[in-house]
Amino acid sequence: MQKILRLILALPIIWFTLPAVANAESSADVRIIIDVSGSMKYNDPENLRAPGLRLLGGLMPGDAESGVWTFARYVNMLVPIQKVDDKWRQRVQQKSSEIHSLGLFTDIEQALQKATANVNAADSTKQRSIILLSDGLVDLDKGKAASEQSRQNIINTLLPQIKQKGFRIHTIALSEEADHELLKQLSMATDGWYHKVDNADELERVFLHLFEQATQRDSVPLVNNRFTIDNSVNEMTILVFRETETDITQLVQPDQKQQLADTNDPAIRWMQETHFDLITIEKPMAGEWFIDANIDPDNRVMVLTDLKLQTIDLPNNILAGEQFDIVAKLTDHGKQVERTDFLQLVTAELSTQPLQGEPINNTMALNNQTATFMANLGKLFDSGQNDIVITAKSDTFERQRRQSVNVVALPFDVTVTQLEADSRSHRLSMTADASMIDPESLQITALLSASDGSEFPYDVLRQSDNAWQLTLADLQPETAYQLSLQIRGKTLTGRNVFLQPKPIHLMDEVGATLTITSETPIGAEPADKPFEPVIIDPVVDEQTSVVDASSFRLSDTVILAIGNAVIVLLLLMGFWFWHRSRRRQLLPGDLL
Repeated sequence: MQKILRLILALPIIWFTLPAVANAESSADVRIIIDVSGSMKYNDPENLRAPGLRLLGGLMPGDAESGVWTFARYVNMLVPIQKVDDKWRQRVQQKSSEIHSLGLFTDIEQALQKATANVNAADSTKQRSIILLSDGLVDLDKGKAASEQSRQNIINTLLPQIKQKGFRIHTIALSEEADHELLKQLSMATDGWYHKVDNADELERVFLHLFEQATQRDSVPLVNNRFTIDNSVNEMTILVFRETETDITQLVQPDQKQQLADTNDPAIRWMQETHFDLITIEKPMAGEWFIDANIDPDNRVMVLTDLKLQTIDLPNNILAGEQFDIVAKLTDHGKQVERTDFLQLVTAELSTQPLQGEPINNTMALNNQTATFMANLGKLFDSGQNDIVITAKSDTFERQRRQSVNVVALPFDVTVTQLEADSRSHRLSMTADASMIDPESLQITALLSASDGSEFPYDVLRQSDNAWQLTLADLQPETAYQLSLQIRGKTLTGRNVFLQPKPIHLMDEVGATLTITSETPIGAEPADKPFEPVIIDPVVDEQTSVVDASSFRLSDTVILAIGNAVIVLLLLMGFWFWHRSRRRQLLPGDLL
């Protein structure tokens, strides 16, 4: 009976699997907005915004559109929005010298308005992103009241418009004085990334990571500064970070010829900055290359090629436990590679790389029917940044795609306090992280479990727009209880979620308080997670869905209650059929 009940209850999970398919390739539209107010003299004394912009310009792919704006009291279109080509890149290099720290005031509203003014609606063929860097609060020349009104205009009017146009806003807060709450809200509401930068020396690397969030460029694996180029690569761009300005970067070609920054080779463009080298080579030689420089996790080799690895575009911000079925495919000249004999020679690997700890590698399985490689992602996420790296390789080529996700361990602040009262009472208080989950969509229930197996259900009542509370009174002294929560709601991007927190243990300690916040970190091990997996509810691919009934665990009390309910239902149905058949056997006069 127990096995049957578990299997029956496992079946609905089919509707909660999230398959993620490889999207049609979209072109990037990247708008860069840089604060040039006077406070930057202190927060970016070496003006590292300029080389950071040159890095973005050098990496920007040729199928993208991009533009640059600077702002303080006024907004200046430094580089007009247009299709990226060599002339656009040269203009970025030239105009980067005009980034300064002389402006008065900080008009973020006007900067966002002007940078998005030429877009009227979302476009599925465009991957639109804004990279916004600021070190201050909204500050207008008309005073404090006008500044506060401008801030509210951004939140209430401009942000919904930008979201409707299909932009993701990636924000960089470059000082403690920045409006972190506003910048984080802009990012989270549009599924962008928010970065708090404590030191301007980090800027160039942050620009790299946001570039990778805003675009999808093919790359090749770089292992111990060695990489392999095949004949289908038309151009490659190598990014090498240096520890000191005096470090020398040297490239060793497959024929062992060495290249330095002062090379005269017309096929090589070498940008040398204080902290990095950016090297672009047309028609690179096939074979193994070596970068003779320090090994750095942010070094990259990006390629322009007709043989591409195409993957899904993951959400930038997810909740701990969300899982995705990752799909990747190879394309040649824009068409999917479907030859089974070729694909069977390809090995695809999915690597999850937390900021701390070792990468977790999984082999992606080849689906011969769809000519795609598949794997599940999300079970072993740490909270915080996780890099997702998908690699496909054979004896003749290697390709790699990289994306990062921000994993939020717990989209709530939860406090449980034992009250000082005549009888034992505990109070649960909850506040949602409105940057990750929609408070209006939330429904919260609780189940109190005693050590003797008895269980008591409760509704956690809403106290205000974003506050919930439950008071548990008259509990038995010196008795251990567990409080389990179930939370249904939606993320700000509309994904339905069903959260099941790890049970909270209630001990008889007067005045004791337990607090869990959205900043509480989690590790990849299930025992460290304050939340069990989040269940998402879109459509499922019936061919690939698998139900693991053994993964469901019900308490004996719940199983007994369900079994009793089934027995009672069967008895009632039997009585009804017996009574109906008896009525048919009676004569009409017997009913009088």
